[in-house]
Amino acid sequence: MNKLTRLVAKLFIGIFLTTLMPMASHAEKITFLTPSWGVPPDKGLLESFQKDSGITVEIQSVQNKDLFSRVQVAAATDQAAADVIFLTQEAPSNLVAIGMMRSLNDLTSKDPLESDLIGQGFWNIDGEQFAVPVYAQLVMMDYNKDRLKKAGYNSPPQTWTEMKMMASKLKAKGIDKHPIAMKSSDWSWYLMALSMGDPMFDADLNPVFANPGSKARAAMKMLLDFFQEELISPEIVAGTVNQHSIFWSGSGTFHQGWQGSIRVGNNAKKSKQAPHVAYMVLPEKGYTWSFPAAIGIAKHSKNVEASWKFIRWYTGSDNQKSIYNAFGLYPSRSSVADSLNREGVVDGYQDILAQASKVNELPRYTLWWGPFTAKVSEAVLTAVQTNANADETVDKIADHWKELKSEYE
Repeated sequence: MNKLTRLVAKLFIGIFLTTLMPMASHAEKITFLTPSWGVPPDKGLLESFQKDSGITVEIQSVQNKDLFSRVQVAAATDQAAADVIFLTQEAPSNLVAIGMMRSLNDLTSKDPLESDLIGQGFWNIDGEQFAVPVYAQLVMMDYNKDRLKKAGYNSPPQTWTEMKMMASKLKAKGIDKHPIAMKSSDWSWYLMALSMGDPMFDADLNPVFANPGSKARAAMKMLLDFFQEELISPEIVAGTVNQHSIFWSGSGTFHQGWQGSIRVGNNAKKSKQAPHVAYMVLPEKGYTWSFPAAIGIAKHSKNVEASWKFIRWYTGSDNQKSIYNAFGLYPSRSSVADSLNREGVVDGYQDILAQASKVNELPRYTLWWGPFTAKVSEAVLTAVQTNANADETVDKIADHWKELKSEYE
């Protein structure tokens, strides 16, 4: 009986293992919804991850403006637009706060995030971690040193008035037809207002930018002047180009960029400004804000474990280095940033440190931030196109804020 029992047991185990073999060899599949700059740039690294993990990653690259709507439409029917979602700085109000992303707390309790991943707090709402940081960027400006020197200046401007004066001289001398590369949107106004020292909002989220005589009002007037005097190219207003592409094509001396933008600006294969681009710490008070990014898991994803493995790979050292080398996006891992600096590939490191000491974050955690920013961009563009009054434009923006705040609170 014992021999017979052992024989039957062996046969059973053999049959059981045989039935498992197709399952083991069958690769899992996840989908990753991302803007173009979130696509893993090193195909070899991605292929290695897929081979080692047995997970096939289907990448769905969309324009950033379409990403939120796709997630929202899918979530309305309890579906996931994709398993893993790339989250930009406006995702906390557009996706996270309204319950479209999955909490990662159960996953991080078993596989804790390392302390060198900077910016985790931005993606933590009421104690729930919703995403893992990918990059940590500051909104910055850079400029063409050689072009500015041709106009007789050896250093960047210390005030916005001085920058306007320099730009006017560059234009008048025929050195640069459109010396300022800035966008006709909310970001340009935020950048100038914060840099001038306007706090924008108080502790109770009141729009102090609308106070009489505020720096934000002065910033709006100067921004509109830039466009009216064609110190900024009309092509940007038309929407045929953005401030980055027009600058890298060779038009512009001052560029509204980001922490890492001179990596692209000084790449002769991508930019006609190379090799003359350097950061400038923002003028006057010099404050800026950050625009971090992260990746998380959609609330209705059915592939949580595989998605988490992909996220851990994606935010690992090797992929963060490849993202920096491809796009100049500053890694969220401090260990990777330190390594890149030691290798001498982080251009303008001291300027980055100087700008990093002057950060005044905007309240992007509010539920109404996404709708508000859309209203601001619309107001700025309309003001540029119609030569509207700066004070009236700021008043309209303040009214939008108050209406949205009242609606959502």
